[in-house]
Amino acid sequence: MGSIRDAATMPLAAYLWRRIRQLGVQSVMGVPGDMNLELLDYIDQVDGLTWVGNANELNAAYAADGYSRVKGCPGVLVTTMGVGELSAINGVAGAYTENVKLIHIVGTTGTRAQRARAMIHHCLGPDPDHRVYSKISQHVRAAHCWLDDVGTAPGEIDRVIRECYLHSLPVYIFVPMDFVHVPIPAAPIEAPVDLKPKTNPEACISAINAVIEEIETSTAPTVIVDALVHRFSAADVMNQLLDRLELPTFTTPMGKSIVPENKPYFYGVYNGQVSLPGVANVIENNSDLVVDIGFIHSDSNTGGHSRNISSGAQSILVAADYVQVGHARYENVYLVEFLTRLSETLSTYPLKRLPSQRRTLTIPPAPIPSDGDAKHITQSWIWKRIGSMARPGDILIGESGTAQFGFSDATFAPGVQYITQIYFGSIGYAVPACFGAAAAQAEREVANHGPGESGSRRGREGRTILVVGDGSLQLTVQEIGTMIKKGLRNVLIMVINNNGYTIERAIHGPEQEYNDITPWNHQLLLRAFGAQDGELNSRIVDTKDAFEEVISLPEYTHLDSIQLLEVMMDRMDVPWRLQAQIDLINERNARLKREKVENRE
Repeated sequence: MGSIRDAATMPLAAYLWRRIRQLGVQSVMGVPGDMNLELLDYIDQVDGLTWVGNANELNAAYAADGYSRVKGCPGVLVTTMGVGELSAINGVAGAYTENVKLIHIVGTTGTRAQRARAMIHHCLGPDPDHRVYSKISQHVRAAHCWLDDVGTAPGEIDRVIRECYLHSLPVYIFVPMDFVHVPIPAAPIEAPVDLKPKTNPEACISAINAVIEEIETSTAPTVIVDALVHRFSAADVMNQLLDRLELPTFTTPMGKSIVPENKPYFYGVYNGQVSLPGVANVIENNSDLVVDIGFIHSDSNTGGHSRNISSGAQSILVAADYVQVGHARYENVYLVEFLTRLSETLSTYPLKRLPSQRRTLTIPPAPIPSDGDAKHITQSWIWKRIGSMARPGDILIGESGTAQFGFSDATFAPGVQYITQIYFGSIGYAVPACFGAAAAQAEREVANHGPGESGSRRGREGRTILVVGDGSLQLTVQEIGTMIKKGLRNVLIMVINNNGYTIERAIHGPEQEYNDITPWNHQLLLRAFGAQDGELNSRIVDTKDAFEEVISLPEYTHLDSIQLLEVMMDRMDVPWRLQAQIDLINERNARLKREKVENRE
């Protein structure tokens, strides 16, 4: 192998991994394969970079997603071509859909074999095109490159990394086996990649002036904060701006936990008609200006597309790369710089009418659930209770399904990070994402507090709390083994056992066999995946009192080893938001069907 420290050149793989490390990445996810093994050898030569190794490629992609959401840098995964990269593509597609930064590095056949179209394993059929898989992934990436040219390789690596940051989307880097050790120019590695987008200054100033004018002339403005604020690392400046404005603020389900929920101007979650009583009315009927920041207008993030803002209020849309005020659109105005400059402008030139002179909202209290007195664990109780048990520094991960609809009713302490995949909604996401999030959390806390002594709590202050259904768990359960292998001690796994796919039962076929699953003994899972104290660290509860007793144990309040808590619930109990969205969609579909029949007549 060539030397990383060579003054003029360095091996291509060495350049790649040093660039990756410069981004803040410490853990590399993936699965070894014969076409990436020599590429992986170079990871150990980079200080602070570690190979993880996941149970499969799909899990690696989900884990990289969770890692990126917590650390802010790209999650990185490595696969072999064909069989590996295709297994990972569903996880990459989820990251693409939800604007999560990933770098997928694929080890491929050598360039000579590619030119000869040799029939090599992992290829497709006779006379195979070895690069066909890169065409398959073109719809789930912002950019890609093939590192098959010595002269352009450094620039191509840097270009693709920049595109990953500019769009907060996955990118692909393909590395042929015969280019892993090839020496390439080393000089570019000394300068960091320029990761900042270039905002149009005139457009930015015009957008700021337009936004300030609209806020100053409005009488009842409202702010909605959504997920792109997090994806583009704009949460800190966003919250600084909100503190200056003090305008009534809501988040969406995907934006939950971005805004500290103890702020006096925070009023909860807005999800169209699937909101708590009074919320939609305040925004849609009683606001004359709605500032929608970092929006993702997907179905479950808008109450099944039941928002009705445009008809009653002026709107300001603050997207990733533009600002729209009414019908005026200001292009190449990027989120972080816009929010930063808007906040700075308001600091120097405060609003003519102070926010304190504006309204304080009165929203009716949430209805008391009909099963509020139940002693067994219910959907109306569990999500609020898990939300209240989460402490600053904790990461809470909710799987696709009832958890996503339930957690909108929870109140999180400031400093709790909530992760879920609402838009893409791939069941099985949460378990590997939990591993990635916990790994990132451990790295972050070591950086903040030092490594600590073996067995101590130092450096492991925050917990990673996973809430996953018994059905979803079965898709990606193997990643519990990776958590144990890597010695993650800050993970609490809550398995919601409601005997199958409850969300699907609520949508259609409550008694159909396709919504059943094979029952597992969850109390044996930790042991089966290698935890020596697995059975001791596994508990089961079916009443509220039992739940309260367990979560008050020192093993839960100060995690020093992985824990599993199985929560038994009724299989047809669902969160009210889920049922409300199902009813809304069913009513809409029935109306469209009636209209179609009437038009034919």
